[in-house]
Amino acid sequence: MFRKHGSKFIQRFILQCVKFMIDLEDDPQWSLKDEMEEEDPKSNVVVGEGLIDRLSIAIGGRVLLQPIMATAPSLLQSADWRLRHSGLMMLGAMAEGCYDQMFTILDQIVLLVVPYCQDPHCRVRFAACNALGQFSIDFPLHFQKKYHTKVVPSLLMVLNDIENPQVQSHAAAALVNFIEQCPKAVLAKYIDDIVFKLEDIFSMKLKELLEKGTKQVLGQVITTTATVAEAMGDQFAQYYNRFMPSLKYIVANVTKKEYRLLRGKTIECISLIGLAVGAEKFMHDAADVMKLLLKLQTEQDIHMEVDDPQISYMMSAWGRMCKILGQSFVEYLPVVMEPLLKIASHQPEFTFVDSVDAEEAYNKDGGWEFITLADHQRLGVRTFGLDDKFTACQMLVVYARDLKGGFVDYVEPVAKIMIPLLRFLFHDMIRIVAAEILPYLLEDIQG
Repeated sequence: MFRKHGSKFIQRFILQCVKFMIDLEDDPQWSLKDEMEEEDPKSNVVVGEGLIDRLSIAIGGRVLLQPIMATAPSLLQSADWRLRHSGLMMLGAMAEGCYDQMFTILDQIVLLVVPYCQDPHCRVRFAACNALGQFSIDFPLHFQKKYHTKVVPSLLMVLNDIENPQVQSHAAAALVNFIEQCPKAVLAKYIDDIVFKLEDIFSMKLKELLEKGTKQVLGQVITTTATVAEAMGDQFAQYYNRFMPSLKYIVANVTKKEYRLLRGKTIECISLIGLAVGAEKFMHDAADVMKLLLKLQTEQDIHMEVDDPQISYMMSAWGRMCKILGQSFVEYLPVVMEPLLKIASHQPEFTFVDSVDAEEAYNKDGGWEFITLADHQRLGVRTFGLDDKFTACQMLVVYARDLKGGFVDYVEPVAKIMIPLLRFLFHDMIRIVAAEILPYLLEDIQG
């Protein structure tokens, strides 16, 4: 209906979205903040971007692409940084919904976006990195294969922006998006440039952490390094010693509460590097890493709060260490399994409601989702803890699959948790994992 009768309103709609998206303050401190502020979902900027995203998905590129491409170039050429910012964010927001039509003119769009990685305003450079990161996700493989010569040097250049940590961090995040879908043969062309750049920034930001306490860029660079290692596999071994000593130092010594997320990312990076380079290369550090993880696990059991971000990183890291160590990991199960079973057993809060008003009352508290049952009742579940529950169940699958007979002592308690989860209404993936583990548990019993 809208495609047929509403197309005449599209241009006006886009311009109204632009008015929302330029409602930005020129805050000179924005780029210097050490933490990315959570965006207000009711702010004009977020609403405007969301409208473009939803409209592109709803009506597609055959209707939306032409009017946006008629608008974006003039926005990008404006002297007002807010308009340039909105043009770039608009191009990123429409990519998913306009995939087929954008694909045919992606050359033109990339040529539009890349120069703004050198824009004089930091918020525009941020938006350019955001668009390139979004294209990496929405046009996987094709974008990496065809545009790597333009995208990788541009993002590495923005990584030099040490005066604007928010922009520098976002360039590293966009590089993650690019690398995750990049063929190894393409990535290999840039691996030295990428790794040496990450190493330089890592060293600089670790020094800043110890002297000033700043952490955002360091945390993102650690995540980007982990992504590179995962993508390159055993070819990352030649760079192993450039990162591992400092990563171990962070886990051992950066212990204040405000650095919990940083430690979690560091633990993730260590385990991903170990998995990438293989047991032989990692074995020299494996004992030290296991001691650090065991110490942190003990602290977790005693002191760690339920919302501590380290919990999910720890669970995943133990799973990777199991893959690296194989049957040698069995001796650590008594320490690992107790908290894991506790998290896997988490029972979410739920409620039944019979009106929209009642549902909205729960949504004010946040973290509630509702599904409709056969009798038209609405069942609500508080989603807090469900992601950790899913991660815990995934790790149980890893142990049951990889340790075989070494896991036999835990088959019964795990089965008591996982079998009821076959009917867990609140999370599709938990049901899938519950089904996945059952054959492995039977194999473990058979020896």
